Amino acid sequence: MQTAENNTCEFPLNVTDATGTEITLDEQPDRITTTNPSAAQTLWEIGAQDRVVGVTEFSGYLNGTDSKTNVSAEFGVSVEKVVATDPDLVLAPNASADQVADLRAQNLTVYHFPAATDTDDIAAKTERAGRLVGNCEAATEVNNEMNQTVENVESQTAELDRPDALYPLGGGYVAADNTFINEIMQIGGTTNVAASEADGYPQLSDEVILKTDPEVVLVTDTEGAILEKEPYASTTAGADDNYVVMNKSYLNQPAPRSVIESTKTLAAAVEDLQADKTEDTTDSSDTCGFPLTVTDATGTEITLDEQPDRITTTNPSAAQTIWEIGAQDRVVGVTGFAGYLNGTDSKTNVSAEFGVSVEKVVATDPDLVLAPNASAGQVADLRAQNLTVYHFPAATDTEDIASKTERTGRLVGNCEAATDINTEMNQTVENVENQTADLDRPDALYPLGGGYVAADNTFINDIMQIGGTTNVAASEADGYPQLSDEVILQTNPELIVVTDSEASILERQPYASTSAGENNNYVVLNNNYLNQPAPRSVIESTKTLANGVEDLQSEDDRDETSGTDGSGGSGNDEDDGNDENEQDETTVDANETAVDTNETAVDTNETAVDENQTTTDTSSKENTTSAEFNGTSNDEDDKTGTSNDVANQETEQDGGPSNTTDEGTESEVPGFGIIVTVLVILGFAYLSPRE
Repeated sequence: MQTAENNTCEFPLNVTDATGTEITLDEQPDRITTTNPSAAQTLWEIGAQDRVVGVTEFSGYLNGTDSKTNVSAEFGVSVEKVVATDPDLVLAPNASADQVADLRAQNLTVYHFPAATDTDDIAAKTERAGRLVGNCEAATEVNNEMNQTVENVESQTAELDRPDALYPLGGGYVAADNTFINEIMQIGGTTNVAASEADGYPQLSDEVILKTDPEVVLVTDTEGAILEKEPYASTTAGADDNYVVMNKSYLNQPAPRSVIESTKTLAAAVEDLQADKTEDTTDSSDTCGFPLTVTDATGTEITLDEQPDRITTTNPSAAQTIWEIGAQDRVVGVTGFAGYLNGTDSKTNVSAEFGVSVEKVVATDPDLVLAPNASAGQVADLRAQNLTVYHFPAATDTEDIASKTERTGRLVGNCEAATDINTEMNQTVENVENQTADLDRPDALYPLGGGYVAADNTFINDIMQIGGTTNVAASEADGYPQLSDEVILQTNPELIVVTDSEASILERQPYASTSAGENNNYVVLNNNYLNQPAPRSVIESTKTLANGVEDLQSEDDRDETSGTDGSGGSGNDEDDGNDENEQDETTVDANETAVDTNETAVDTNETAVDENQTTTDTSSKENTTSAEFNGTSNDEDDKTGTSNDVANQETEQDGGPSNTTDEGTESEVPGFGIIVTVLVILGFAYLSPRE
């Protein structure tokens, strides 16, 4: 693609498009029409949506498209509808040459993008789109975020086994080699079995699909219904019911956000799949005896000849769990954010500026290192020092947390105590669900700062559901995405979950203009609990949140509602699944992006998101928003960077988001949970001056 001279964002602009046609723009276009959803997604991503006047039907998932003209026809776009939008510029990615010619015959300025077969092509399209509309800087920023995400995801999956995967589009059509979907599958840690069969989006026979025998199938419906039909039911994926639900608005569109979200979701699913696959080969007796041989989330076999006497943890949630099961006296190293636990002042602080210091961990001379959601690279560095390291998979719900707790108890020889705390957690969950069963569920949001929020497929979302709320972010994305002000206003939460007692975030936009902000409705949760995937976190956070919801409803008859002090899911129901007819459509973006047009792609995977989602469980102290980071959270001024950064934020992630909160939460003041509990009881009875 030819670039404009000096590569600035000035006009007039002369560029040549994929058809070899020279395009001239005398000034920045004020009226832009897109003929594909991926072009629309890109314009939204770079902040040019206010100048868009026409979009196609499948762009409807983008906020604000209901005010744009729908230029779709039965096949492709309607030339008459496009002309009626009176555009200064028409962006036509992968539109057919005939359609571009028809549009130009109406004296329209049309820029035709070439097909995108990999992330480099997507970056080039994004850069060119930014140049055409005068938003160069924003285009560069989202490309940087995409490239960083790709690097992080590749590191995350580097040491994992790559399962054979297939993405069926319906009617036997699949995504094969030389497609951007194939590259997403590779980055996400899988081997696309169709890549060795053909290029593009070919139609494979049942015999070929059976021969390729995928271990996992990518789908866009939450039920994975295609696995009940032949030939897929007879593959390994069908036999084991292994599928990853991907968001169709992302997987099928060659645009940066599609790469970011799809690769993170897929990588997390692959990680979780491997954890299930190699699921703990405990010694034959399944007792708490030693020697013990188990397999961790990286697929590495761990052997402990005897009960470990010196244990180092690389995440606060791991430390919290150890304290909870009574093994704290054998802990010799913890991270800085575990400081709220009694007795950590006598332990070695192994934290570094980012993650943990390998040298400090080595200096603790541990028999066992517990590394929940630590990056694969960091685990490898620790193992290179001949340390015995057990790496936990990310936790996206209370069942994952129970599994992690049970495994921790087994590793340190405290099985009975681990069972006891899991029993308490499960009983609390049951009690809280009964407490809120007859209450109205307020729409709630947990902002992490900088626009980042806890969304679907995160343990925080599960806590919000158990606590009696409906997480409005769960229908927007998985993990810990960054939402625009417009989306936050559109979701309009009635209740905000915060970790500072003043709930200062409600005084700032866009939160001040939500129902929660206008009515000053918030619940204060303890960041040492909400942000760490561990049993006590679930127990305290769900009880506090449920009390807040109960109090909110009891005050519902009054006009004045207020926040309560305390300590404190899964949407993405995609009705369109890998249905044959719908998927057929996806096979077309006028060329290869079959999926671009139909965007029928994914819902993100149930098995997935832990590692990236917990964006906050990581250790990066930078962001309070990364929940686990420092715990003071909910401060929009504390930016965690890209959603990806949050998710992969280094090693302190405990479980996926990697437990978005594992780290942030760590930094809370010891004893705060007790204060919060008292305030919850008293705060609901007596309104504070603020309330």
